[in-house]
Order: sequence, then C-alpha cells, then structure tokens
Amino acid sequence: MAARTRVGLIGLGYWGSNYLRVVNETDGASLDCVCDVDPRRAAYFDSSNRSIKFVRDPEGLATSKNLDAVILATPASTHYELVKKMLEGGKHVLVEKPLVMDSVQAKELCQISKEMEKILMVGHIYCFNPAVKYIKTLLVSKKLGHLFYGTGLRLGWGPIRGDASCTWDLATHDIAMLDYLLHKVPKTVTATASSFINGKDRKIYDYANIQLAYDNGFRFGLTVSWYAAEKIRMWYLTGSKSMVKFDDLTKETPITIYNKTSRNANATRGGFPKEGDALLPFVGREEPLRVELKQFVASVTQKGGQKWSNCWQGARVVKVIECIEKSIDSGRPIDVY
Repeated sequence: MAARTRVGLIGLGYWGSNYLRVVNETDGASLDCVCDVDPRRAAYFDSSNRSIKFVRDPEGLATSKNLDAVILATPASTHYELVKKMLEGGKHVLVEKPLVMDSVQAKELCQISKEMEKILMVGHIYCFNPAVKYIKTLLVSKKLGHLFYGTGLRLGWGPIRGDASCTWDLATHDIAMLDYLLHKVPKTVTATASSFINGKDRKIYDYANIQLAYDNGFRFGLTVSWYAAEKIRMWYLTGSKSMVKFDDLTKETPITIYNKTSRNANATRGGFPKEGDALLPFVGREEPLRVELKQFVASVTQKGGQKWSNCWQGARVVKVIECIEKSIDSGRPIDVY
C-alpha cells in the first residue's frame, strides 16, 4: 500500500473549512493536523476525529516530522511569511490565491521552492473547473477561431476583506483563468476602482473595472465587486467562428456556444445566430476543489511537476494584479512586461 501524504491545514475560515471537508476524501492524503489562531474557529473542527490534532500556533507545522505538506487558507497578507516558513521547513505547500501580494516576494518563493525541491502550488480553483477545461478544448481545437475580445463579470455581496482589495480577492480568479486558457499575460492593463466601504485612504477597493490588452490584439474587459446586490460569475468570449458564454452559477449547463453560420436563414447580420439558437454541450460536474487536491497530492507523490497552477503561474498572476493596482493609483495604462 502506497504511503499517504500527511497534510496539515492552516486556517479554518471559509476556504479552510472546505479543505477540511475534502482532504480526507482525497485518495493518497490524510489530514493529520489543523491550525487556527482563533480558538472560536475550533467550531469548524470535528473534535470527534481524535486522529487529527488541533493547534493554534503554525510554527510547529513547519518543523513537524509528521507532516509532508501544508495547505494555507489564511488571509493574503499572511501568505509570504507562512509559505516561506513552510518551504524552508521542508514542506510541500498548497496556498490559497493569491500566492502573495508582491511580485518580488512571489519570485523569491518560487526560487525557494526550486532549491528545496518542494511543490509550491496556488489554489487557482477555476483552473480545475470542468467548464473552464471545456473552454480550453475549444481554444486548442480552434473552434472559436481567432479571439477578438472577452468580457467578465464577477459580482456579489461579500465576503468583504479588510486586508486586500477586490482586485486581489476577486480578479485573481479571472487573471488565473486567462493565464491558463491563453498561456499569455497581457501586454498592458488599464484599471479604475472605487472604495465605498473600506475608505479611500486605505486603498482597499470595493469595485474595479479592468481592461487587459494582449500583444495579439485580444482584449478582455473585467468588472469585479464584492458590493453588489446579485451574485454573478459570468464570462463571454467572442471569436471569428464562434462565441462562448460561461455562467458558473448555471451548474447544469454552464457553457453556451453560438456558432457563426451563413446557412441559418434566421441568422442576424454578421452570420451569428439569434439568441436562443445555441449549443449547450455536456460538461462534467466534478468539484473543482477535489480536482485541485488530486493534482496537489499527485505532484507531491509522483514528483513529476505540475501541469498548471504552479508557483510560476501564481507569480505571473501576482505581477498582473500588481500592475492593475499601479494603473488604479496612477490613472494611466501600465505595461506588464
């Protein structure tokens, strides 16, 4: 019987409680230790499972000889110190997005990961979403044709962060998706943002409008906010052959494809069918977090590297968000590279 990857979990907030649920259901993994500095979070912890140790100080996880890997589900502002400590303690690390909030720190952590020969993976959960994977197959097979532009909406009411803007908390998802789908980073970014709740002096934005320009002419417009009446998780991609809509909240049919055709007598001007004349392909419904955990465990045990969501992708995403913040502050476009 193959040895199991012994995992420690730091943070029992929203995502931490999800990891708590999923880790022990992942083949090849066992959750051996849970850590949170807030004793009230122990309410999330199943005390009936005596095999899992609950601690308040994360220091011990870095030095523990009983752990192979650590999952970090803590606020973004804590990631750098904790990730560095765990890597230097010889632990593989899966950290919730964003990797960190500074591109220099991101590169440093990637280098430490390489030197220590330890996996550093970022929880870009949409890269493990079956619907996003389906869009990837459309792009690889050129079924959308040449991409013209895209639009993304990520809106909802909370959770409202106190240590990072909605750019870091929400837009990170979409930037990671674009990196996964396109294998490109934007050439320039232009962004505006507003603070309604946290206060302008803190530069923690509740709403942001972001424009991403790529060197091949592709454009993507993204609007994110955690201060909105309705939860929306939606993307549109428009190409020369087809258009695709991704609605993450429509679980049964998250993908809609509008194919360009001149044979359709009811087609609108330009050759695209009218609304309603569309293809709703079957998309699997495996929980993205489970897929993410499977890849993490496989990366740790097989030592074969990572297909995606590795630390270098995390560093690229951090760089783009960093440039978005600079554009907001300066009021002008910012070159990413």
